[in-house]
Amino acid sequence: MSRNTTLVKNTLIIAIGKISTQFLTFLLLPLYTAYLSVAEFGTVDLALTYVALLVPLAMLSLEMGVFRFLIDARKNEGEKKQIITNALHIVVLGALVAIALYLTVSTFITIPHGGYIISAIIAMIFSNFFLQIARGFGNNLQFAIGGIVTGLATIAANITFIVFMGMGADGMLLAVALANAIGALYLIAALRLHKYIGIGAGDRTLKKQLLRYSTPLIPNGISWWVINAADRTIITIILGVAANGIYAVAYKFPLIFSGLFSFFGMSWTESASVHINSPDRDKFFSQTMNASIKLFGAFGALIIAGVPFIFGLFVNQEFAEAYMYIPILIIGAFFNSIVGLYSAIYIAKKLTKQVMTTSIMAAVINISFTLVFIHFIGIYAAAIAMGVAFLSMAIFRHYDMKKYVNITYERGIFWKLGLLYVIAATGYYMSDIWTVLAGGLLVAAGSIRINQGIGRVLIQKVFKKSSANIN
Repeated sequence: MSRNTTLVKNTLIIAIGKISTQFLTFLLLPLYTAYLSVAEFGTVDLALTYVALLVPLAMLSLEMGVFRFLIDARKNEGEKKQIITNALHIVVLGALVAIALYLTVSTFITIPHGGYIISAIIAMIFSNFFLQIARGFGNNLQFAIGGIVTGLATIAANITFIVFMGMGADGMLLAVALANAIGALYLIAALRLHKYIGIGAGDRTLKKQLLRYSTPLIPNGISWWVINAADRTIITIILGVAANGIYAVAYKFPLIFSGLFSFFGMSWTESASVHINSPDRDKFFSQTMNASIKLFGAFGALIIAGVPFIFGLFVNQEFAEAYMYIPILIIGAFFNSIVGLYSAIYIAKKLTKQVMTTSIMAAVINISFTLVFIHFIGIYAAAIAMGVAFLSMAIFRHYDMKKYVNITYERGIFWKLGLLYVIAATGYYMSDIWTVLAGGLLVAAGSIRINQGIGRVLIQKVFKKSSANIN
């Protein structure tokens, strides 16, 4: 199987799992906006934002370390057992420290929804850890099924706790904890992880190696949190929790883009790690980067063109203001995808310190821009800051990466995509339905034009692979 075919296959398998967690939960947006007030939804979103920060901190970002080390040990059962056992020692310790810190702090300070928040943190720690073990094994099917289990459990729990039990914000947080716990238990059984945990397999040297790889990703994780979420804290403090509720709803739509890119991004990270030392690496990486940017760039423009037709179906009128910020956030998500493509190469080269440095730079840009402009343009400041931060990071990483891998782009690729976004945004903000429709048709035609070569290549590869299997 060729590298490109493997990349496509893994992407499709991972997509099945990510659709369950990203898009099935997106379908809960009508439920959230119907049963939770703007302020209540803003409060829960802020709580989940801090959960997203605390989970990698408690894990010491070890989930990425175990994934990367397991790739090199796929053919050695003994090495896999040592890696998982030693990583689990550290992760369990991190979870216990998190619980101890919560119990200590809650003795002196009342933490709203505190019990549900710490439960969500612990469940997500082990869910994320076991998901990365599945990827490290190369078992993307179980990764996908784990996502399906978590996604379905999330929907069922939200409906039960919010609609039938009337638990409101507590119900939403409890649903996150329960769904991730169920997903973690499924992966323990499906991957038969008990086989890879040995009482006498402790290895201090290996633990140091794992931590040496993972700990530079901790500041990186904090920086990503700043870029993606510190704006919520600033909005809440300066503009109020209701404004954060509006921003949180707007942010759900670029998550469609980010979710779809993550399918490919995970598969690309694995492929880059496997082929990082191939003799034709630069050509393969450049082809992948060009195809990815054209495909996902066009997809972002299509989402902007399509939102006017679906926004009212998913969002209660009380949250209508969120409509104004969605295109800006989707453009930022596109810049983020470019950053993600470079991140995969850094991880493949085990250059986690460079990942950390560039992420900190972007975090400083993001928070500074938001603080300076939020008094003048309100929520727009946070939305624009995200795009500026990710674009700055993408440009910096492109030139920094040339020291390790030579990535070349097709001439005019970014100008074409820029024009596509101008057309999409122009149609989006027009109130006339015919103008919106015309803009959408132009964006669709341009997307097909830009990606026609990619589609042809993918069809040929899939058809060739299918024919080979039949013969």
